[in-house]
Amino acid sequence: MRIIFRFLPIMVMTFAVCFPETVLGGAVDEGALAFEAKDYNKAAELWRPLAEKGDPVAQCNLAALYLAGYGVARDHGKAVYWYRRAAEQGYAEAYNGLGEMYYNGVGVSQDDAEAVRWYQKAAERGNAGGQNNLGAMYLEGRGVPKDYKEALHWLLLAAEQGSVNAQLNLGSMYWNGRGIPRNDNEAIRWLRQASRKGYIKAQRVLGGLYLEENRVVPKDRAEAAAWFRQAAEEGDGVAQILLGEMYESGDGVQKDSVEAVRWWRKAAEQGFPMVLFNLCYVYSQGRPGVPADKVESFKWCILAGDRGYNKAEKVLDSYRKELSSGEIEKATKSAQAWRDTYWKSLYPVVTTFPRIIDEQGSIRGRGN
Repeated sequence: MRIIFRFLPIMVMTFAVCFPETVLGGAVDEGALAFEAKDYNKAAELWRPLAEKGDPVAQCNLAALYLAGYGVARDHGKAVYWYRRAAEQGYAEAYNGLGEMYYNGVGVSQDDAEAVRWYQKAAERGNAGGQNNLGAMYLEGRGVPKDYKEALHWLLLAAEQGSVNAQLNLGSMYWNGRGIPRNDNEAIRWLRQASRKGYIKAQRVLGGLYLEENRVVPKDRAEAAAWFRQAAEEGDGVAQILLGEMYESGDGVQKDSVEAVRWWRKAAEQGFPMVLFNLCYVYSQGRPGVPADKVESFKWCILAGDRGYNKAEKVLDSYRKELSSGEIEKATKSAQAWRDTYWKSLYPVVTTFPRIIDEQGSIRGRGN
């Protein structure tokens, strides 16, 4: 299994609450602490009365909760309402939030020009997310004529404020020579800045650059593994799969099948079909430290089939003929226990293995 890396970031929409830029006392701070502790019900309870009294930070945060359905029933209309309330008071983060709603057509009709209008307001008030998003719109020519000079201007402003999305977008511009002379050193500099801040996508892309020969960094499988590990430890499923593959083959790390299975099992929690089938295969054959176990193998094959992996059905048919009814029942119950534990809120079935970076575009999002 080998992934093709192209340094071309994809578009994403991120969820972020609008934490104030200065330290506040009282319920806004308490709500932020509750949110960070994942006590979303408490965060909503603390922010709502402040929002109703006109606090723009609380209004923006309440909008974000309604957008994601955290602590409240998901309601895109209410998210737009609270963003507008905060925007009426000139709150830059709310401008950016409204831009995202129009860009994605969430709670409002999709409208690139209207998205640009709100991004512009946020950007002109110095909001890094708005600056990144406005730069991305110029980069793509959405809602405005394509203009690389304007894109570079706004992305640089955002990146200098520490926006990791903008840093990755700048890396893409310099790497691909999009409207500016190609500059590999600048591309890697911005990518490293984003990676050092723990930005998973940047870590994953940087690992991919070291994985194969390219024009700017030497092939270094150990360095690739180090970057994949950082992303994997933050929960990135693709990095977990790749790191597991490196341990399985002894490529850039000491060969260790136990460690490979550990990382693949973590990725399996996110439902990647190919890694589920990898586990089916490993347990069917056995590895040093990983004894062969037909029942365990059958379980992983059941789960791979759940996620739309076509090759699983043939193996399942073979196991149904080979295993006893008791073994089949045991594997079936074990598969159900896995679903109940990890997959209750899983995204819809992924039918193909995700490419690391697979289409030209730009990173956007309300946060950094």
